[in-house]
Amino acid sequence: MSAARHALPSVAVERSNEPSAVLPLLSVVIGLAAATTWFVALPILDKPQQVARTCEVFVLKSGKTKCVPDRLPRAKPSSEPKR
Repeated sequence: MSAARHALPSVAVERSNEPSAVLPLLSVVIGLAAATTWFVALPILDKPQQVARTCEVFVLKSGKTKCVPDRLPRAKPSSEPKR
């Protein structure tokens, strides 16, 4: 046992006074997580906007579609009761 102990070189661990790279790395990781949340997660969770239709779409017998513009504005249901 003592032969094995003397065979290993003794290495002294010295502490340096240089600043650690852990804090800058941690700030980069937190910044990337915040950017991911802002640019990826928030648009996914955002509600889609309602888009008004500009035309009526018809499917022809050939399988093609045709967009016919609305000539008359659609009547919105009124909240007043009819007399």
